[in-house]
Amino acid sequence: MSLLSIKFEKIISSSEEQQAILFELLKKRKHNISNKIIPTKKQHNKFVINNPYRAWYLIKQGEVYIGTTYILDNNCLGFFALTQEDIVLPKALKFILQKYKPLKEIKSIRPKNFYINVSPDNNILETQLRILGAEKIQTTFSLDAVYS
Repeated sequence: MSLLSIKFEKIISSSEEQQAILFELLKKRKHNISNKIIPTKKQHNKFVINNPYRAWYLIKQGEVYIGTTYILDNNCLGFFALTQEDIVLPKALKFILQKYKPLKEIKSIRPKNFYINVSPDNNILETQLRILGAEKIQTTFSLDAVYS
């Protein structure tokens, strides 16, 4: 598919159709950071209705929904796509960067630039980010298993 066939559809939290699409995409994810266990449909819909994101979009290629992208208030970008095609990430980043600017830096709270967290087993996304010129700035560890 061509680069031009990728479109972005803003999430309307109350849209039951989008809630269902988002849930199906979530179930198909291979690399998760925050969802180690898939929530119930009811839990997921509540999350969507309470939309915690500054901006949130479905990614559509042709007539098929293939992923999502979002921005958090701490300038973190989220990106997920079912397809491994190299064109999806650059198109999503271009869309976000043309439409949004990072929120003002708050030392030790929010960096001055956008950044993306990558699951440690998502080598394809990490490679694509490096090819685009992104710099690896940290490695993060969860301490859940240390104190449980």
